Amino acid sequence: MDSSHKQFDPIVSRLNAELAGVKLLALGQTVYWDEPMKAILRHVLDERLPDTKMMVGIHDADYFSRVPASLDLPSGWAILPHNDGTTRDLWVATGEISRLFGSETIPTREMLIEHGVQIDKVGKDFPGGRAAFVDTVTEAWGWRGLVHVDSGTEVSCCVPLREALPHLLDLLSWGFRESAESLSEVDARRASREADELLAQVRDYADSHPDASVANMFRDLLPRFYERLLGYEPRNLELVTSLSMFTFNRSTVDLPRFRPVDAFLDPRTREICQTAYNEAVAGSDIYTLDRFPEGAIPFDIVIPGKGRGTVCLRDGEVVIDTDDPIRIPCTVCPTDLAGLAAVIEDRLGSEVALVGKALTLVLMMASEFVFVLNQEGSAYIPRCRTMVSAMKRSGVDRSFYPILRIGYNTWDALKSTDATFNLPGHLARAFGQGEITAVEFSDSWRDVVESQERLLDTIKGLSSTEEFVAFLAGYKGESWAHRSEEYRRTLTFIRNLSERTGPMKEESIRLKDLSYRLRQDVQQLEVEKGEHFRTTIKPLRDEIWRLQQDGADEDRIRAIEDRIARHEVERAGFERLIAEKRAEAAEAQNRSQELKKQVQAMEKSDEVVAARATLKSIEYEAELARAWLVRDAILTGRGLRYAGHRPSAWWFMLVDPQLDWFRQVAETAEFEFEEIEAE
Repeated sequence: MDSSHKQFDPIVSRLNAELAGVKLLALGQTVYWDEPMKAILRHVLDERLPDTKMMVGIHDADYFSRVPASLDLPSGWAILPHNDGTTRDLWVATGEISRLFGSETIPTREMLIEHGVQIDKVGKDFPGGRAAFVDTVTEAWGWRGLVHVDSGTEVSCCVPLREALPHLLDLLSWGFRESAESLSEVDARRASREADELLAQVRDYADSHPDASVANMFRDLLPRFYERLLGYEPRNLELVTSLSMFTFNRSTVDLPRFRPVDAFLDPRTREICQTAYNEAVAGSDIYTLDRFPEGAIPFDIVIPGKGRGTVCLRDGEVVIDTDDPIRIPCTVCPTDLAGLAAVIEDRLGSEVALVGKALTLVLMMASEFVFVLNQEGSAYIPRCRTMVSAMKRSGVDRSFYPILRIGYNTWDALKSTDATFNLPGHLARAFGQGEITAVEFSDSWRDVVESQERLLDTIKGLSSTEEFVAFLAGYKGESWAHRSEEYRRTLTFIRNLSERTGPMKEESIRLKDLSYRLRQDVQQLEVEKGEHFRTTIKPLRDEIWRLQQDGADEDRIRAIEDRIARHEVERAGFERLIAEKRAEAAEAQNRSQELKKQVQAMEKSDEVVAARATLKSIEYEAELARAWLVRDAILTGRGLRYAGHRPSAWWFMLVDPQLDWFRQVAETAEFEFEEIEAE
């Protein structure tokens, strides 16, 4: 394996100068993902800087898994996919696996909607409804996670291997079996033998370590992966776990890794740091400190066998916010590391660990080590940089070592092996072939990824179903050409119908409105007629009655009756006008109803009903096709790139047991420092 890497020269220079004597730290959560790929760095160091210390291990102080309560799973263990629907809030740390070409790349609802996918419209007619559609179309392809349903706060270091073993073996078997299905028959048989050896390794370890945790096994298997990949036993490896690294007591309190904690303890800087932390995590899934109990700082205490809880500093007590909160009375709230260590050790013993939450864990490691990450590893780094910058602007200046990133040209390196792949559906469609040699894949994958990104841009610009159906005719060829023509013809028929019925509907609405206005006029005339009677006729009739009571002469009464008669003529005019308007209103209403019935008869004819059913069917098929195209393009364009940046180490063993593929990846690996401190 040639690892001369001229590109590594600046790394060597810096490790020899300002970073001389600083250990490198590689810490992951499982050996069945990309963590063992960091063996490539160890190999380069063995050739260029053999005395450089490298700590490698397992982050066992994180939660094992967290299952969304909405899933309502039965007690025990489960292997779940991850999607943007029912498992959206799934958290899996230790027990995850991706089959060959797979990754935890989720085509989110937001991504789908951005590219025109009508989730509600398609979901309404999808088998199982909208929820089933969302689960299906957003599921990460080729990824599964093992969860322990009974305990959402269980820490990885506390998960006994003997309990998890059958489920862990099922998880690994799924990944190995599914990967073998992506290989030719000959290659698949070879891969199955390698898979059997990997599974036997797990069983053998469990048999010889009956009291081990899952994390213990991963830690102990990690150097075996290094040795298998490199072909020799590497030197200067120190095996660690995060629980052991961050053990917090009086004897460890002065280690540089705990320095970031001190800034949150010191009353002079605590508020600045809390504000910087909250600003850095704003808009993410990470909780701001106000989401925790009073006095919370972004650090947890991990108590082996009991769990993990946030440290909360209050007047007169320190609270560890475990499931059953631990309250530790103290005369004075700790304001420095020594004080906190004394309080914690006196109550909880010397074996507990103090670990940061998300950003602060990275800062703890970067305070003492050069933290090694694969490309795209840890999405927290940009937010760490934001936090450090905010602290510095407010006068809290801390120094941190840089991150050392390793980049892999995983798919380019496939040209070094003679394997043949049976591509999964989305890749087969993108590559235009189901069976492909490793060399062909290597030569074409970048063009395919770019074509899928262009496809996404094209689809994003097609706003209407009509445009998309026409696009499908050109993109899918004959399979959609007929449907497109049928859609165009049917749409034209419906539009012609609309041109005929449109004026009729408008006239019906006009007549209905006219009828309403006429009825309103009638009501107004009725009011005016009544007012006319009250102000003209009734007073005169009342006067006649009084005159008759008083015995007035008939001439006077007849004169008043003449006046009344003239007013009655006026009243009759009101009644005539009211009758006319009522007749007009009724005629307008009847004509409106007649037109409405004519339109309904036209629109409900067998021919029109069939045409609308055809349109609905084609539109559903087209919008469903849009969803699958967008999903496939995301899984290919973004998923394949991500999987190449973070390949599972065991892929190389199954696909190419001679490890020529891995050696090519090692020879073309790229290294760069990434700063945490602001410029």
